[in-house]
Amino acid sequence: MTSSDESVVSFTYYDPIEGVVGALTAAFRTDPVVSRETPTIEPGPQTVYDWPGLRIVDEDWPALAPLDSNFYVVVEEPELNGVTLATVEDITIGDPALPLAEQNPNSGTDADGFNVLIGQIDVPRSDANPRDGSSISVSVWTDNPDRTITSITAPWEDYGV
Repeated sequence: MTSSDESVVSFTYYDPIEGVVGALTAAFRTDPVVSRETPTIEPGPQTVYDWPGLRIVDEDWPALAPLDSNFYVVVEEPELNGVTLATVEDITIGDPALPLAEQNPNSGTDADGFNVLIGQIDVPRSDANPRDGSSISVSVWTDNPDRTITSITAPWEDYGV
């Protein structure tokens, strides 16, 4: 994240959520709406921090690098209160999705749209990651006829299932 004075503040997906939410609250000049959810299938209880167009989901399990992040981010708008929301590759909501699908072979389609996995990193099996075939990437989703990006989720954790 780059602040108005051009200094860079960075976090990893394994950092404690309090510092991340605090920095984003200051950058957006507004508090998130905080709620608790328990999805019916997985992953389990979680705390959700919602700003218009940006959601951070803090899952109630300990972060364990490299595969189990402390939280994930969902972006659905190109900016929030003058702050541009984009990936490090400068991909943002509204960008064309088809060129990304052509450049990244890890794409999937269904009746609603298609998903492109950007920057996939395969995670080798180890004591910290006993799952075969797992990877981490950024998920770019489109579900409109223009095939422009409507949602970005990071990290997108594929457990090799």
